[in-house]
Amino acid sequence: MRSGDRINDRYRIEQQIGSGGMANVYRAHDEILNRTVAIKVLRSEFSHNEQFIRRFEREAHAATSLNHPNIVAIYDVGDEDDLYYIVMEHVDGMTLKQYLQEEYISVDEALRIMGQICDAIDHAHANRIIHRDIKPQNMMIDQTGNVKVTDFGIAVAMSNATLTHTMSVLGSVHYFSPEQARGKFADEKSDIYSLGAVLYELVTGRVPFIGETPVAVALQHLQDDPIRPMDLNPNVPQALENCITQALAKSPGERHASVAAFKKDCMTSLSRERSNEPKRSLTDEDPFDKTLVMAPIVTDEVKEKQRPVTPIASTEETPVSKITPPKKKKRKWWIWLLLVIVLIGGSITAYVVADEMSRAVVPDVVGMSIGDATTELEASGFEVEVTERSSDNIEEGNVISQNPQEGRKPKRGTTVNIVVSAGKDTVDMPNVEGLSQTAAERMLKDLAFIDLEIKTEPSETVDSGDVISQSIDPGDEVIPSEVTVTLIVSTGSNKVELANLAGYTFEEATTYAEQNKLKIVRRDEFSTSVPKGQIIRQLPTAGTAVDPDTELTVIVSEGVEPTDVSIEREVDVEVEQPGNGKKSKSVEVVIRTVDARGEIEVLRDKITETTTYSYTLVIAPDEVGTATIEVNGDVVRTDSVTYAQAKEAQ
Repeated sequence: MRSGDRINDRYRIEQQIGSGGMANVYRAHDEILNRTVAIKVLRSEFSHNEQFIRRFEREAHAATSLNHPNIVAIYDVGDEDDLYYIVMEHVDGMTLKQYLQEEYISVDEALRIMGQICDAIDHAHANRIIHRDIKPQNMMIDQTGNVKVTDFGIAVAMSNATLTHTMSVLGSVHYFSPEQARGKFADEKSDIYSLGAVLYELVTGRVPFIGETPVAVALQHLQDDPIRPMDLNPNVPQALENCITQALAKSPGERHASVAAFKKDCMTSLSRERSNEPKRSLTDEDPFDKTLVMAPIVTDEVKEKQRPVTPIASTEETPVSKITPPKKKKRKWWIWLLLVIVLIGGSITAYVVADEMSRAVVPDVVGMSIGDATTELEASGFEVEVTERSSDNIEEGNVISQNPQEGRKPKRGTTVNIVVSAGKDTVDMPNVEGLSQTAAERMLKDLAFIDLEIKTEPSETVDSGDVISQSIDPGDEVIPSEVTVTLIVSTGSNKVELANLAGYTFEEATTYAEQNKLKIVRRDEFSTSVPKGQIIRQLPTAGTAVDPDTELTVIVSEGVEPTDVSIEREVDVEVEQPGNGKKSKSVEVVIRTVDARGEIEVLRDKITETTTYSYTLVIAPDEVGTATIEVNGDVVRTDSVTYAQAKEAQ
């Protein structure tokens, strides 16, 4: 689906925000209720499986009955032109799996998170809904740190998938229970096992079992014990390890009686009363592995033969010497025995010959094209059933594996199942424009994009660190391992916001211009209010955002314009540092003048010793120029010069 597409003439797709083996997740806008929602759309390869669709709809509708602050709310379920979707609450945050990769989780934080997860699952169990696919990928952490459990809608449908049928179960193999690994019915105790696996990862930073293949991990769930959490994280107390161990018991009967009991065990594990708790031992006897000893079945005929014979009492006394055994007739019993043996042997030989003639050797078709493999197998007398599976190593259309394997001799007409490569997995290119560089890289790596190229450029509209554009259009179907994705990331605006340079000297303004890559132009102008050598104003004005190499013009004061009327008089003044000759802290000196130019602050300085300063008065005819000297805010001296005095001093 692409940005702008509508579902049910109501939900407008904005962008893809997630992808899994069963469904794609999009952020959308509900145009009726004017709110942001998340829509999970079932992948097209499952949209024609009637049994799956019925279970999908039944469980999705059942999940709408759940109403809990720690469960992602489901708003709507529907289908449109073989498009099956679930509309749910949009959570602004990340999955718990992503959170674990970015944040260090303390034991206290792990228990805070687990408490919320338990509340959600306990609520579901109270409504007779078993999640069956509890894992960090199905839990969201919002901006405030609250947990939201999701994927109740398709959990039961997903539990029917085999390890080779869907990648979603491959992602769950680290968390599912031994009974789920066997394909047995999953119940509340199965969810408790998965909660134990999630808690194990929260406190240790790794899943309980690690293997090269999903099958290897599943076998460990059935046979092995995980590494003790205390060996991986010394901060895990024995009481908490006991709780995890019991939840991960192979036998459902050994686990906690309910999710509420599991939560209580977790939450009290850090209490002082349990600080010296010994290691909890479990029998860990799996009822699926028990050998039942049953009494032998005895038929009536056998019972009759086993009954003891009671001698019949004779009514007459018969002398032993007179009892004569009957004379046996000679029979040629060995002739009959030989005849039977010959007949049986002949029958067996005939059967073996006939059976051998009905069988054929299965040829080796692995690596052949589907056409050649089918021809070879049919020529040998076998039926052929083809299953497709994606593969990163086998060329599309070639056989990955076969069953029965080559060299076996089943009967002709037997069906040989061949798995044919559908090529490498393809995904719909997500839209990462507008996301931060970190979030965009994380999303792409989660989808197996490995070749990422980052380029930067300034932007006036996109914030610094966010993605401006991507090299592959959103929605394009690509093979992640075979493409290079180039992201253009914003460095923000390169414009310079001009500072206020009034009062700067031209030399100071020149340094500022060089630092900000600006060209500076000087213009001089007389001023009665700004001392000579200081900047009066600038063009462009302060606060204007300009590009590099912009021309900055500064107007520098030449002081008061000389006239035949006004007279300039330079005055020296000695300012003493108070302290009676003792070493004192510095004091602030301020000199202000009032003359033909108006009131001007001509000097502000700090001194630690007696200092002499010079200042200039501009005196108009019949007027007086005045200078006030302040030390630490107190006026210590006032000088006045009349026009006549200034005239005489020329």
